[in-house]
Amino acid sequence: MWTDTTRAQYARAGLTLPSDLTDAEWSVLEPFLPPPSHVGRPRKWPLRRIVEAILYLLRGGLPWRMLPPCFPPVSTVRRWFYLWRDNKLWLSLNHTLLLMAREATGRRGFAQCWRDR
Repeated sequence: MWTDTTRAQYARAGLTLPSDLTDAEWSVLEPFLPPPSHVGRPRKWPLRRIVEAILYLLRGGLPWRMLPPCFPPVSTVRRWFYLWRDNKLWLSLNHTLLLMAREATGRRGFAQCWRDR
């Protein structure tokens, strides 16, 4: 049941798109993403915007070619998506978020599963 507290917690009114990340959501995801490299040229696009582009496409069930111009180029977003798929970032992120949600509801979570290894 929605309460005033939960409505405020999950409100997405200040975001440009409903699929965009809040600062709280980004603070959970950011530690899992690769840090900037110290060699080579700096990133042209922030990873937050790339993740938001991926979420936009996934949420809408859209093909790559329908990515709006307000996001980074399709080739950039696709390259990061496939890189993270191949190095199993999505899998480990999903698993960690699942364990965090379990802990939040009082069930066995990350800490208990880590100790049992």
